[in-house]
Amino acid sequence: MREAVRPYYLRWFYFRLNPRFRPPGFRDCWQYPYEKLTESSRLPKRAGARPDLVFLPMVDWHMRFQRSQHLVTALAELGHRCIYVSPHLGREFESVPLLDGAHRLSRLGERIYELHVRLPREPVFHHRRLSDREDQVVAEAIGRVLPEGSRDAVQVASFPVWFGVARRLREQWGFPVVYDCHDLLEGFGNVAPELVRAEEEMIDFADLALFSSEGLKARYPGVKRSMLVRNAVNAAMFDDVSPAGAPVAGYVGALDSWFDVEAVEAAAVAHPECRFVLVGRIEFAAIERLGRLANVELMGEIPYSSIPKVMARFRVGLIPFRVNPLTLMTNPIKLYEYFSCGMPVVTTPLPEAQAMGELVYVGGSPGEFARQVGLALREDDPGRQLRRREIARRESWTERAGELSLAFEELGDY
Repeated sequence: MREAVRPYYLRWFYFRLNPRFRPPGFRDCWQYPYEKLTESSRLPKRAGARPDLVFLPMVDWHMRFQRSQHLVTALAELGHRCIYVSPHLGREFESVPLLDGAHRLSRLGERIYELHVRLPREPVFHHRRLSDREDQVVAEAIGRVLPEGSRDAVQVASFPVWFGVARRLREQWGFPVVYDCHDLLEGFGNVAPELVRAEEEMIDFADLALFSSEGLKARYPGVKRSMLVRNAVNAAMFDDVSPAGAPVAGYVGALDSWFDVEAVEAAAVAHPECRFVLVGRIEFAAIERLGRLANVELMGEIPYSSIPKVMARFRVGLIPFRVNPLTLMTNPIKLYEYFSCGMPVVTTPLPEAQAMGELVYVGGSPGEFARQVGLALREDDPGRQLRRREIARRESWTERAGELSLAFEELGDY
Protein backbone atom coordinates (compact mmCIF):
# COMPACT_ATOMS: atom_id res chain seq x y z
CA MET A 1 0.00 0.00 0.00
CA ARG A 2 2.82 2.41 0.85
CA GLU A 3 4.35 2.05 -2.62
CA ALA A 4 0.94 2.48 -4.25
CA VAL A 5 0.40 5.91 -2.68
CA ARG A 6 4.03 7.09 -2.66
CA PRO A 7 3.99 8.56 -6.22
CA TYR A 8 1.09 10.85 -5.34
CA TYR A 9 2.06 11.60 -1.76
CA LEU A 10 5.63 12.58 -2.69
CA ARG A 11 4.68 14.96 -5.48
CA TRP A 12 1.45 16.45 -4.22
CA PHE A 13 2.32 16.78 -0.54
CA TYR A 14 5.75 15.82 0.78
CA PHE A 15 8.06 17.55 -1.72
CA ARG A 16 5.80 20.62 -1.85
CA LEU A 17 5.87 20.98 1.94
CA ASN A 18 9.55 20.00 2.22
CA PRO A 19 11.25 21.09 -1.02
CA ARG A 20 14.73 20.75 0.52
CA PHE A 21 14.15 16.99 0.86
CA ARG A 22 13.67 16.54 -2.87
CA PRO A 23 16.96 14.95 -3.99
CA PRO A 24 18.89 17.31 -6.29
CA GLY A 25 19.27 14.49 -8.80
CA PHE A 26 15.50 14.44 -9.28
CA ARG A 27 15.77 17.96 -10.72
CA ASP A 28 19.14 17.77 -12.45
CA CYS A 29 18.25 14.76 -14.60
CA TRP A 30 15.62 16.75 -16.51
CA GLN A 31 18.07 19.49 -17.49
CA TYR A 32 19.39 17.25 -20.28
CA PRO A 33 17.55 16.80 -23.62
CA TYR A 34 15.08 13.94 -23.29
CA GLU A 35 12.13 12.37 -25.07
CA LYS A 36 9.39 9.90 -24.30
CA LEU A 37 10.48 6.39 -25.19
CA THR A 38 8.90 5.27 -28.45
CA GLU A 39 9.98 3.14 -31.42
CA SER A 40 11.61 6.23 -32.90
CA SER A 41 13.84 6.43 -29.80
CA ARG A 42 15.62 3.22 -30.75
CA LEU A 43 19.34 3.76 -31.25
CA PRO A 44 20.69 3.01 -34.73
CA LYS A 45 22.97 0.10 -35.52
CA ARG A 46 26.66 0.92 -35.80
CA ALA A 47 28.58 -1.39 -38.10
CA GLY A 48 31.98 -2.36 -36.74
CA ALA A 49 31.56 -0.35 -33.54
CA ARG A 50 32.45 -1.50 -30.06
CA PRO A 51 29.55 -3.23 -28.25
CA ASP A 52 26.84 -1.19 -26.58
CA LEU A 53 26.96 -1.24 -22.78
CA VAL A 54 23.89 -1.29 -20.54
CA PHE A 55 24.74 -0.04 -17.06
CA LEU A 56 22.52 -1.23 -14.21
CA PRO A 57 23.94 0.89 -11.39
CA MET A 58 23.85 1.34 -7.64
CA VAL A 59 23.88 5.15 -7.79
CA ASP A 60 21.98 7.95 -9.48
CA TRP A 61 24.08 9.57 -12.20
CA HIS A 62 23.16 13.06 -10.94
CA MET A 63 24.06 12.69 -7.28
CA ARG A 64 27.73 12.20 -6.35
CA PHE A 65 30.03 11.32 -9.27
CA GLN A 66 31.36 7.85 -8.46
CA ARG A 67 32.88 4.72 -9.99
CA SER A 68 30.03 3.87 -12.37
CA GLN A 69 29.87 7.37 -13.85
CA HIS A 70 33.65 7.47 -14.26
CA LEU A 71 33.66 4.12 -16.06
CA VAL A 72 30.79 5.13 -18.34
CA THR A 73 32.56 8.36 -19.26
CA ALA A 74 35.87 6.63 -20.01
CA LEU A 75 34.25 3.75 -21.94
CA ALA A 76 32.20 6.20 -24.03
CA GLU A 77 35.41 8.01 -24.94
CA LEU A 78 36.76 4.69 -26.22
CA GLY A 79 33.77 4.35 -28.55
CA HIS A 80 31.27 2.32 -26.55
CA ARG A 81 27.70 3.59 -26.55
CA CYS A 82 26.50 3.50 -22.92
CA ILE A 83 22.91 3.33 -21.65
CA TYR A 84 22.75 4.16 -17.94
CA VAL A 85 19.48 2.99 -16.34
CA SER A 86 18.30 5.26 -13.54
CA PRO A 87 17.86 3.20 -10.35
CA HIS A 88 14.93 5.31 -9.16
CA LEU A 89 12.46 3.65 -11.53
CA GLY A 90 9.98 6.53 -11.58
CA ARG A 91 10.55 8.40 -8.32
CA GLU A 92 12.50 11.08 -10.22
CA PHE A 93 9.54 11.94 -12.50
CA GLU A 94 7.73 15.21 -11.93
CA SER A 95 4.38 13.78 -13.04
CA VAL A 96 2.36 10.96 -11.47
CA PRO A 97 2.14 7.55 -13.20
CA LEU A 98 -1.67 7.73 -13.48
CA LEU A 99 -1.35 10.72 -15.82
CA ASP A 100 1.93 9.86 -17.53
CA GLY A 101 3.28 6.33 -17.63
CA ALA A 102 5.82 6.82 -20.41
CA HIS A 103 9.51 6.06 -19.97
CA ARG A 104 12.12 8.69 -20.88
CA LEU A 105 15.43 8.55 -22.70
CA SER A 106 17.84 11.43 -22.25
CA ARG A 107 21.23 12.16 -23.72
CA LEU A 108 23.90 13.08 -21.19
CA GLY A 109 26.79 13.40 -23.61
CA GLU A 110 28.55 11.88 -26.60
CA ARG A 111 27.52 8.19 -26.65
CA ILE A 112 26.03 8.44 -23.13
CA TYR A 113 22.29 7.97 -22.60
CA GLU A 114 20.17 7.75 -19.47
CA LEU A 115 17.05 5.61 -19.42
CA HIS A 116 14.30 6.50 -16.94
CA VAL A 117 11.93 3.56 -16.53
CA ARG A 118 8.62 4.26 -14.84
CA LEU A 119 7.20 1.55 -12.57
CA PRO A 120 3.69 2.16 -11.24
CA ARG A 121 4.70 1.48 -7.63
CA GLU A 122 8.01 3.36 -7.78
CA PRO A 123 10.00 1.20 -5.35
CA VAL A 124 12.95 2.52 -3.35
CA PHE A 125 15.60 0.49 -5.14
CA HIS A 126 17.62 -0.53 -2.08
CA HIS A 127 14.55 -1.67 -0.09
CA ARG A 128 13.56 -4.83 -1.96
CA ARG A 129 14.00 -7.03 -5.03
CA LEU A 130 11.87 -6.27 -8.06
CA SER A 131 8.93 -8.48 -8.90
CA ASP A 132 8.86 -10.60 -12.06
CA ARG A 133 6.51 -8.12 -13.68
CA GLU A 134 8.78 -5.18 -12.79
CA ASP A 135 11.80 -7.05 -14.16
CA GLN A 136 9.89 -7.52 -17.40
CA VAL A 137 8.96 -3.82 -17.67
CA VAL A 138 12.56 -2.71 -17.19
CA ALA A 139 13.95 -5.33 -19.60
CA GLU A 140 11.42 -4.40 -22.26
CA ALA A 141 12.28 -0.71 -21.92
CA ILE A 142 15.97 -1.46 -22.40
CA GLY A 143 15.11 -3.61 -25.41
CA ARG A 144 13.27 -0.66 -26.96
CA VAL A 145 16.38 1.54 -26.73
CA LEU A 146 18.92 -0.84 -28.28
CA PRO A 147 19.06 -1.34 -32.06
CA GLU A 148 16.44 -3.70 -33.42
CA GLY A 149 17.66 -7.28 -33.39
CA SER A 150 20.72 -6.29 -31.38
CA ARG A 151 22.88 -9.11 -30.08
CA ASP A 152 26.05 -7.17 -29.40
CA ALA A 153 25.50 -5.54 -26.02
CA VAL A 154 27.03 -6.20 -22.61
CA GLN A 155 25.31 -5.60 -19.30
CA VAL A 156 27.31 -4.07 -16.44
CA ALA A 157 25.37 -4.40 -13.17
CA SER A 158 26.59 -3.11 -9.83
CA PHE A 159 23.59 -3.78 -7.57
CA PRO A 160 21.59 -7.01 -7.17
CA VAL A 161 18.20 -5.29 -7.51
CA TRP A 162 18.82 -5.76 -11.25
CA PHE A 163 19.30 -9.54 -11.07
CA GLY A 164 15.97 -10.43 -12.68
CA VAL A 165 16.40 -7.79 -15.38
CA ALA A 166 19.90 -9.03 -16.25
CA ARG A 167 18.72 -12.63 -16.39
CA ARG A 168 15.89 -11.74 -18.78
CA LEU A 169 18.18 -9.77 -21.08
CA ARG A 170 20.70 -12.61 -21.22
CA GLU A 171 18.01 -15.24 -21.85
CA GLN A 172 16.11 -13.22 -24.47
CA TRP A 173 18.90 -11.40 -26.33
CA GLY A 174 22.07 -13.19 -25.25
CA PHE A 175 23.63 -10.13 -23.59
CA PRO A 176 26.51 -11.23 -21.30
CA VAL A 177 26.36 -10.08 -17.68
CA VAL A 178 29.24 -8.35 -15.89
CA TYR A 179 28.80 -7.75 -12.18
CA ASP A 180 30.83 -4.91 -10.69
CA CYS A 181 31.31 -5.54 -6.96
CA HIS A 182 32.69 -2.23 -5.72
CA ASP A 183 31.48 -2.09 -2.11
CA LEU A 184 30.59 -4.43 0.74
CA LEU A 185 26.80 -4.23 0.61
CA GLU A 186 26.25 -5.53 4.13
CA GLY A 187 28.21 -2.52 5.38
CA PHE A 188 25.36 -0.18 4.35
CA GLY A 189 22.58 -0.04 6.91
CA ASN A 190 19.90 0.92 4.36
CA VAL A 191 20.33 -2.04 1.98
CA ALA A 192 17.67 -4.73 2.48
CA PRO A 193 19.02 -8.12 3.68
CA GLU A 194 17.38 -9.86 0.72
CA LEU A 195 19.49 -7.74 -1.64
CA VAL A 196 22.66 -8.49 0.31
CA ARG A 197 21.90 -12.21 -0.05
CA ALA A 198 21.11 -11.81 -3.74
CA GLU A 199 24.52 -10.35 -4.53
CA GLU A 200 26.33 -13.65 -4.03
CA GLU A 201 23.82 -15.33 -6.34
CA MET A 202 24.31 -12.63 -8.95
CA ILE A 203 28.11 -12.84 -8.81
CA ASP A 204 27.85 -16.58 -9.40
CA PHE A 205 25.42 -15.96 -12.29
CA ALA A 206 27.59 -13.34 -14.01
CA ASP A 207 29.81 -14.12 -16.98
CA LEU A 208 32.48 -11.87 -15.47
CA ALA A 209 32.83 -10.42 -11.96
CA LEU A 210 34.78 -7.23 -11.28
CA PHE A 211 36.14 -6.38 -7.82
CA SER A 212 37.41 -2.97 -6.76
CA SER A 213 39.72 -4.23 -3.99
CA GLU A 214 41.73 -7.29 -3.00
CA GLY A 215 39.50 -7.69 0.05
CA LEU A 216 36.32 -7.95 -2.00
CA LYS A 217 37.93 -10.33 -4.49
CA ALA A 218 39.12 -12.61 -1.67
CA ARG A 219 35.53 -13.03 -0.45
CA TYR A 220 34.62 -14.88 -3.66
CA PRO A 221 37.49 -17.29 -4.41
CA GLY A 222 35.30 -19.67 -6.41
CA VAL A 223 34.12 -17.18 -9.06
CA LYS A 224 34.57 -18.72 -12.51
CA ARG A 225 35.90 -15.55 -14.10
CA SER A 226 36.93 -12.36 -12.33
CA MET A 227 39.07 -9.23 -12.64
CA LEU A 228 40.54 -6.89 -10.06
CA VAL A 229 39.59 -3.41 -11.31
CA ARG A 230 40.51 -0.84 -8.71
CA ASN A 231 39.24 2.71 -8.72
CA ALA A 232 41.21 5.40 -10.50
CA VAL A 233 41.34 9.09 -11.38
CA ASN A 234 41.21 11.45 -14.32
CA ALA A 235 44.59 12.96 -13.44
CA ALA A 236 44.34 15.62 -16.15
CA MET A 237 41.65 17.34 -14.07
CA PHE A 238 44.26 18.03 -11.40
CA ASP A 239 47.29 18.89 -13.54
CA ASP A 240 47.34 22.47 -12.31
CA VAL A 241 46.78 21.60 -8.64
CA SER A 242 49.69 21.32 -6.19
CA PRO A 243 49.73 21.12 -2.38
CA ALA A 244 48.79 24.53 -1.04
CA GLY A 245 51.08 26.73 1.00
CA ALA A 246 48.59 27.55 3.73
CA PRO A 247 47.98 24.86 6.36
CA VAL A 248 44.72 23.32 5.15
CA ALA A 249 43.72 19.67 5.56
CA GLY A 250 40.78 18.68 3.38
CA TYR A 251 38.33 15.89 2.70
CA VAL A 252 36.03 15.41 -0.31
CA GLY A 253 33.38 12.67 -0.31
CA ALA A 254 30.50 11.16 1.62
CA LEU A 255 30.03 12.38 5.19
CA ASP A 256 28.28 9.28 6.47
CA SER A 257 28.37 6.87 9.39
CA TRP A 258 31.80 5.53 8.43
CA PHE A 259 33.38 9.00 8.77
CA ASP A 260 35.61 9.08 11.88
CA VAL A 261 34.36 12.23 13.62
CA GLU A 262 36.62 11.72 16.63
CA ALA A 263 39.77 11.49 14.49
CA VAL A 264 39.06 14.77 12.69
CA GLU A 265 37.99 16.44 15.91
CA ALA A 266 41.24 15.43 17.61
CA ALA A 267 43.28 16.69 14.66
CA ALA A 268 41.44 20.02 14.57
CA VAL A 269 41.94 20.58 18.29
CA ALA A 270 45.61 19.57 18.12
CA HIS A 271 46.30 21.87 15.15
CA PRO A 272 44.46 25.17 15.65
CA GLU A 273 46.79 26.74 13.07
CA CYS A 274 45.36 24.44 10.39
CA ARG A 275 42.01 24.82 8.67
CA PHE A 276 40.02 21.60 8.12
CA VAL A 277 37.76 21.74 5.05
CA LEU A 278 35.14 18.98 4.70
CA VAL A 279 33.31 18.79 1.36
CA GLY A 280 30.18 16.66 0.99
CA ARG A 281 26.56 16.30 1.97
CA ILE A 282 26.19 15.49 5.68
CA GLU A 283 24.36 12.17 6.06
CA PHE A 284 25.38 11.39 9.64
CA ALA A 285 24.21 13.81 12.33
CA ALA A 286 27.31 13.46 14.57
CA ILE A 287 29.42 15.15 11.88
CA GLU A 288 27.59 18.43 12.40
CA ARG A 289 29.33 18.96 15.73
CA LEU A 290 32.60 19.49 13.87
CA GLY A 291 31.11 22.72 12.53
CA ARG A 292 31.28 24.18 16.05
CA LEU A 293 35.08 24.16 15.92
CA ALA A 294 36.51 27.49 14.77
CA ASN A 295 38.97 25.90 12.32
CA VAL A 296 36.54 23.44 10.65
CA GLU A 297 34.62 24.41 7.52
CA LEU A 298 31.68 22.28 6.32
CA MET A 299 31.26 23.18 2.65
CA GLY A 300 28.39 20.87 1.71
CA GLU A 301 28.06 19.11 -1.65
CA ILE A 302 29.73 20.67 -4.70
CA PRO A 303 29.71 19.73 -8.40
CA TYR A 304 32.40 17.24 -9.37
CA SER A 305 33.86 19.76 -11.80
CA SER A 306 34.57 22.11 -8.86
CA ILE A 307 36.68 19.61 -6.91
CA PRO A 308 40.07 20.62 -8.41
CA LYS A 309 39.47 24.25 -7.45
CA VAL A 310 38.64 23.24 -3.87
CA MET A 311 41.57 20.83 -3.62
CA ALA A 312 43.89 23.64 -4.67
CA ARG A 313 43.38 24.92 -1.12
CA PHE A 314 44.59 21.67 0.47
CA ARG A 315 48.08 20.97 1.72
CA VAL A 316 46.99 17.57 3.07
CA GLY A 317 44.24 15.16 1.96
CA LEU A 318 42.28 13.23 4.59
CA ILE A 319 40.70 9.77 4.53
CA PRO A 320 39.28 9.56 8.07
CA PHE A 321 37.23 6.36 7.84
CA ARG A 322 36.26 4.27 10.82
CA VAL A 323 37.82 0.83 10.50
CA ASN A 324 34.94 -1.61 9.96
CA PRO A 325 34.05 -4.37 7.47
CA LEU A 326 32.85 -1.82 4.89
CA THR A 327 35.94 0.39 4.93
CA LEU A 328 38.37 -2.52 5.11
CA MET A 329 37.08 -3.55 1.68
CA THR A 330 37.13 -0.09 0.11
CA ASN A 331 39.51 1.29 -2.48
CA PRO A 332 38.98 5.05 -2.04
CA ILE A 333 38.70 7.11 -5.21
CA LYS A 334 39.78 10.14 -3.21
CA LEU A 335 43.18 8.50 -2.58
CA TYR A 336 43.94 8.71 -6.31
CA GLU A 337 42.51 12.23 -6.53
CA TYR A 338 44.74 13.43 -3.69
CA PHE A 339 47.72 11.69 -5.28
CA SER A 340 47.03 13.40 -8.60
CA CYS A 341 47.68 16.68 -6.77
CA GLY A 342 50.88 15.29 -5.22
CA MET A 343 49.65 16.01 -1.70
CA PRO A 344 50.38 13.87 1.37
CA VAL A 345 47.45 11.77 2.55
CA VAL A 346 46.52 11.01 6.16
CA THR A 347 44.38 7.91 6.50
CA THR A 348 43.12 5.48 9.07
CA PRO A 349 44.51 1.93 8.62
CA LEU A 350 42.76 0.84 5.43
CA PRO A 351 44.50 -1.99 3.50
CA GLU A 352 44.17 -0.40 0.05
CA ALA A 353 45.62 2.90 1.33
CA GLN A 354 48.36 1.29 3.41
CA ALA A 355 49.58 -0.49 0.28
CA MET A 356 50.95 2.90 -0.82
CA GLY A 357 53.63 2.69 1.87
CA GLU A 358 55.48 5.89 2.79
CA LEU A 359 53.31 7.97 0.46
CA VAL A 360 50.53 7.95 3.06
CA TYR A 361 50.47 8.73 6.78
CA VAL A 362 48.50 6.22 8.87
CA GLY A 363 46.83 6.93 12.20
CA GLY A 364 44.94 4.15 13.96
CA SER A 365 43.50 6.20 16.83
CA PRO A 366 42.24 9.80 17.08
CA GLY A 367 45.44 10.87 18.83
CA GLU A 368 47.68 9.14 16.32
CA PHE A 369 45.63 10.49 13.42
CA ALA A 370 46.15 14.00 14.80
CA ARG A 371 49.91 13.37 15.11
CA GLN A 372 50.11 12.13 11.52
CA VAL A 373 48.29 15.24 10.30
CA GLY A 374 51.06 17.28 11.90
CA LEU A 375 53.73 15.23 10.14
CA ALA A 376 51.94 15.52 6.80
CA LEU A 377 51.59 19.29 7.15
CA ARG A 378 55.36 19.55 7.63
CA GLU A 379 56.26 17.29 4.70
CA ASP A 380 58.71 18.91 2.31
CA ASP A 381 59.69 16.20 -0.14
CA PRO A 382 59.31 16.93 -3.88
CA GLY A 383 60.25 13.32 -4.62
CA ARG A 384 57.22 11.99 -2.77
CA GLN A 385 54.98 14.48 -4.53
CA LEU A 386 56.33 13.31 -7.89
CA ARG A 387 55.80 9.61 -7.06
CA ARG A 388 52.21 10.28 -6.05
CA ARG A 389 51.52 12.06 -9.32
CA GLU A 390 53.13 9.23 -11.28
CA ILE A 391 50.84 6.70 -9.58
CA ALA A 392 47.81 8.85 -10.36
CA ARG A 393 48.74 9.13 -14.04
CA ARG A 394 49.23 5.37 -14.23
CA GLU A 395 46.02 4.53 -12.34
CA SER A 396 43.65 6.33 -14.71
CA TRP A 397 40.04 5.68 -15.66
CA THR A 398 41.18 5.53 -19.28
CA GLU A 399 43.50 2.62 -18.43
CA ARG A 400 40.70 0.87 -16.53
CA ALA A 401 38.30 1.38 -19.44
CA GLY A 402 40.81 -0.06 -21.89
CA GLU A 403 41.20 -3.23 -19.80
CA LEU A 404 37.44 -3.59 -19.51
CA SER A 405 36.79 -2.95 -23.19
CA LEU A 406 39.06 -5.87 -24.11
CA ALA A 407 37.34 -8.08 -21.54
CA PHE A 408 33.88 -7.13 -22.83
CA GLU A 409 34.81 -8.05 -26.38
CA GLU A 410 36.03 -11.44 -25.21
CA LEU A 411 32.62 -12.16 -23.67
CA GLY A 412 30.90 -12.39 -27.04
CA ASP A 413 31.57 -12.75 -30.75
CA TYR A 414 32.00 -9.10 -31.61
